[in-house]
Amino acid sequence: MLRVHLLLAAVILLGAGTCCKHSESSAPLVVHVLRDPSATFAGKLRRADLQFALTTPHLDSGKGVMIATNEGKSFAMLLQRFTDSPWDILILDSQADLQEDPAIRNQLTKAEVVCGQHPAFISTSVSAEVRQASELYLRFLASHCIADKP
Repeated sequence: MLRVHLLLAAVILLGAGTCCKHSESSAPLVVHVLRDPSATFAGKLRRADLQFALTTPHLDSGKGVMIATNEGKSFAMLLQRFTDSPWDILILDSQADLQEDPAIRNQLTKAEVVCGQHPAFISTSVSAEVRQASELYLRFLASHCIADKP
């Protein structure tokens, strides 16, 4: 009889322990964005980021999407270390901000235009899932981050 009670207690504890675990699929996919905090459109981009988060974006698989931005104090220094860091998206004030460094250029896809005329690039090294999330974010910026009219 004691064995039955111990077995029953073990089954209940095991069941309770497994039902409370969160699966990894419930964790959001984080897209890492590198951009210049002193860019002419930085304020509009920050507002668009907040709006994007409020839409509770998600992939076709149902996984949520979160944007993590690194603006840094020295954008030029961060850009020089671009090849050493796991950035998924690079957003520039202008195409001229992109250095002629072939190591950086080789890691970038064709530019997308966001917040008016500002180039944004997705890294060529991202996974298919991160690419889908990055494209979702850039499409949102293209339609919700509108540049000032002259």
